[in-house]
Amino acid sequence: MSTVSINNTIEAPSMEFSLDEEQAGLTDLAAQIFSSLSTDGLYAAGEQAGAAYDEALWGQVVESGLIDALLPMGEGEPGLGMAGLALVAREQGRALGRIPFISTAVAALAITEFGGHEQLLEGISSGSVRIAALQPEVRRRVNGTASGDGWMLDGAIELGYLVPSATHLMVQFHTGTGQLTALIEKDRAGISVHEYRGLSRQQHAELAFTGVQLQASDLIGAEQPAGTVSAWIRPRLLTAAAALMSGVGAEALRRTAAYTNERKQFGRAIATNQGVALRAADAFIDTETTWLSTIDAAWQLDHDGDGAEAAFGASWLAREAGFRVVHTTQHLHGGMGADLDNHIHRFFVWMRELDVLWGTAGQVSEELAAVILDGEQS
Repeated sequence: MSTVSINNTIEAPSMEFSLDEEQAGLTDLAAQIFSSLSTDGLYAAGEQAGAAYDEALWGQVVESGLIDALLPMGEGEPGLGMAGLALVAREQGRALGRIPFISTAVAALAITEFGGHEQLLEGISSGSVRIAALQPEVRRRVNGTASGDGWMLDGAIELGYLVPSATHLMVQFHTGTGQLTALIEKDRAGISVHEYRGLSRQQHAELAFTGVQLQASDLIGAEQPAGTVSAWIRPRLLTAAAALMSGVGAEALRRTAAYTNERKQFGRAIATNQGVALRAADAFIDTETTWLSTIDAAWQLDHDGDGAEAAFGASWLAREAGFRVVHTTQHLHGGMGADLDNHIHRFFVWMRELDVLWGTAGQVSEELAAVILDGEQS
């Protein structure tokens, strides 16, 4: 309910988006690492070499403590959490950093939140453990049936994002009592991995699970009721992906602004044409609203607010707005934008791949609607 003051102006709560000293330092460090180790030239060289991920970049990210900084260090030291993760992921997106950062970071946060697999945290900190996240898809999912003291997994996942770069899989699977989440080795018996190059030319995999045996010790938060851990992880994965998409869109637009100010037709920069300016302005609004929605969702997830609603909203916006932004940036580059080897085309294919990662915009909007309805009914 709005509050009206005696001078007839509406008093509304303010929102603070400025970064504190730790967040600013983390952002600056991440920007320095990604901008220096994921340049256009290094990216192209790694892609041509067929590497599953950028080992040098990953090594520097973990050595610099960008993941450790997110995690709680002890009583009264909560770490930078999802807000920090979003800040780093945005810088990764700007540079198109080919590493499994967001899935590994969310898995590390889940371990510290719910317990289980604490021994893997040391490997994550050293860089020897890299984690890919598998979420149910519209047409495919992994099912778990009771088997002795554990479960047996069967099913398939079509888009195993960056699985070839991973050593472990964070798998959400369906049981008769609800969703559970396991963290297992990628080479466990019964897991078939078929690698392929995705739209972005990064290496992903299609996975088949056939009689994969699990024990309670394989679960994240084994003591938690079914559905609790998966409901905690999913909005954080989607928020992390939205932050990555925010960076992709922001850098694509920055490069497009530079190009349209340099490219001249009829004796003047094409940026002075009204049509170009209007499309660029719309893209700028999309990139800004995406980022503000994403960092707001990350903050709410860290502070136990309406985090799921904010996360699904930010994820939906990132997919819808990101689609518009990269189409604009490619169109404003003219024919060069369609050149598969042109730098701006990389941003286009990255965004188009990310906008279906862990669910389409339509699927995410349905989840958002469900969260809103649940809130109204409770």
